[in-house]
This record gives sequence, structure tokens and C-alpha cells, in this order.
Amino acid sequence: MIHNLSGASRRLIGSLLPMCCALMFFSVPSLGYDRLQFETLQKGVEEWNRVRAESGQEPVDLSEAVLKGKNLNGVNFRGAVLRGADFESSNLSNACLDGADLTGARLFQTCAAGASFRDALCKDALMEEALCSDADFRNAVLDGSVIKQADFSESILNGASLRDVDLRSTDLRHADLSNADLSGAYLWKADISFAGFDNTVISNRTVVESGSNGTPQWAEKHHARYVHEEPAVSFQELSIDRSRTLLDKELPVNTVAQKILFGQRLDKADELSYDVFQFKLLKKNITEWNSMRQAQPETPIRLSSADLSRKVLDSADLHDADLSRALLKGTDLVDADLRGADLSGCNLRQADLTHADLSGADLRGAYLWRANCSWTVFANAIVDASTILDTGRHATAGWAEMNGAVYRESN
Repeated sequence: MIHNLSGASRRLIGSLLPMCCALMFFSVPSLGYDRLQFETLQKGVEEWNRVRAESGQEPVDLSEAVLKGKNLNGVNFRGAVLRGADFESSNLSNACLDGADLTGARLFQTCAAGASFRDALCKDALMEEALCSDADFRNAVLDGSVIKQADFSESILNGASLRDVDLRSTDLRHADLSNADLSGAYLWKADISFAGFDNTVISNRTVVESGSNGTPQWAEKHHARYVHEEPAVSFQELSIDRSRTLLDKELPVNTVAQKILFGQRLDKADELSYDVFQFKLLKKNITEWNSMRQAQPETPIRLSSADLSRKVLDSADLHDADLSRALLKGTDLVDADLRGADLSGCNLRQADLTHADLSGADLRGAYLWRANCSWTVFANAIVDASTILDTGRHATAGWAEMNGAVYRESN
């Protein structure tokens, strides 16, 4: 008890108490958004819009706010900071998001029909299966976003930046993409009926609706503008001079990649477990990757410990690839060829493996919790007790037998 301590001890404890309280205060994790603004929004759109109208230009910060399933029809988010906010299954119909920052925001299955995103920053956003028909994205920046299987029919994308955007199987009927930038965009199986591409930029990295790369002929047919970009890095045919230029631009001096390229000795701490150029090629363009694999079938694929999380690897040829300990969390591997691949210790959490072929793959120690394994082929795939299945449970001999896999006892 404190009253039994000496005077010096009591004074010491007394001097430490304010410090301890301060440490406790600062150790509490801070919210990524303005709490008062969040509480105002909870009162409804009418109250939110009234407060915004009265407050004039007061900045709005709802970064990382969880707004799943909310009815935000007609909400005024003009100029708001909404980085990383979660709007899954919410109603943003007729909302005003002009000039808003939606970088990394989650709009999965969100209804934003008739909403306005003019000049909005939507880089790396997830808009899969979103309903954005008749929405206005004029001059918006959507680079790197995932917008597959979404409805963008009759939307206005005039002047929008759609570089490296995943638009697979998206409804773009009657959409206006004039003056947009589709360099590196992925439009395979998209419905572009009656869509306008006047002066739209496409490149050799663009994958058009047929699954082939963009060409001058496609551009001419659709009144678009063709631009030739440097192809993805080839890991065998790359010249030293060209590689040096590329690395000087993208990597600091004395990086591991440079040491590999110029034949310098690697320190033990420098050792990479994956091939730098294979990694870059796979991330950049699946069509070119598959062409390379077809042309060079004997080339070993070394992607051990590579971080390919949330990448679009739909239909990628990864048979016999070394993907041990790779990070494939949330990665799109629909229809991917993973026959005989080494996936031991691989993180496949929430990956989409629909129709993927994992015949003969090594899944010992792999982590597949919440992965979509609909119609996934596991014939002769190797599992053991350390394999975590999509259900979150450990693999068993019974599961292996049911799925045609091979169960091995752990050492």
C-alpha cells in the first residue's frame, strides 16, 4: 500500500503517475476519421447535408470510416477525404463526390447510380460489382482500381484516367470514354456496345474486350488514339544497357536487382528468393506473361516469397512455378493454371481460385482461409495437417479423399 512506503518512494510514484497517464493516452489507437463528423453522418443524410451547408468550406475527413450498408442517397461528400473508407453494399445513388479523395476506398457492390465523381481521386479503389450506371466520372483518376463485373452503363468517363484499371466483364454499354486514358487497362469480356472511345488513349499494354492487346487497328476502328509503351520487362532478352536505364529510374543505387543484373556478389542479407524480372512481367501484363511461357516452356519460374497480393492473375500460366511462401492474399487467380506449382507456405487468404487448376500442387502449410474455391481442381494436390482450408480448418485425410488430393502425414 502507498501509505506504507517511505516519503522518497511516494514522491517517486507521484512523479511517475503523470508520465504513465500520458503514455496510456498516447497509446490508444487514433481513429482515421473525424469522430464528430462520423456521428453527424449517423444521424442521416438530411442532417449531414444541412450541417455541411451551414459549415461552408469546413474540410471533411472520414478516412477508413466503416459505412457498410448505409443509405447515403444524395449525400454531399464534395471534396471529402474518404481514403480507405468502406462503403460495401451502401447506397450512394445521386451522391456528390466531386473532388473527393477515395484512394483505396472499398465500394464493393455499392450502388452509386447517378452519382457524381467529377475530378475525384479514386486510385486503387475496389469497385467490384458496383452499380455506377449513369454516374459522372469526368476527369476522375481511377488508376489501378478494380472495377470488374461492375455496371458502368451510360456512365460518363470523359477525360478520366483509367490506367491499369481492371474492367473485366464490366458493362460499359453506351458509356462515354472519350479522351480517357486506358493505357494498361484490362477490358477482357467487357461489354463495350455503343461505348464512345473518341480520342481515348489505348496502348499495346491495354487488353481489349477480346482478350488481345490493343493495336492501332483497334484504335482506328473505335476512333481512339494508339500509343506504344515500352513492353513489360523480359527477364531473358533484356539488354544490359536497357536494364540499367530501367533500374536507374525505378530503383535506388546498389539495390539487390542491380547486383543481380550486373553480376555483383550478393551479401547473405541481400539474397532474393524470386526472379526480379519474372515478378515485374507477371505484375505488368498477363497476356505477355502467358506468351512468354508458351515461347519458353523450359524456363523455371522462381516467385518464392514474392508479394502478389490483390493482383489480377486471371488465367495466368503458373504451372510448375515456385510460389512457396508467396503472398497471394486477395489475389484474382480465376482460371489460373497452377498445376504442379509449389504453393507450400503460401498465403492464399481470400484469393479467388474459381475454376483454378491446382492438380499436383504442393499445398503443405498453405493458408486458404476464406479463399473462393468454387470449382477449383485439387486432383493429386498435396496437403497435410498444416494446410489451412477455405473453411479455416486444417486439412484432413477425409478432405483429401473427397477432393481427390493426397494427404501426407506431417514430419
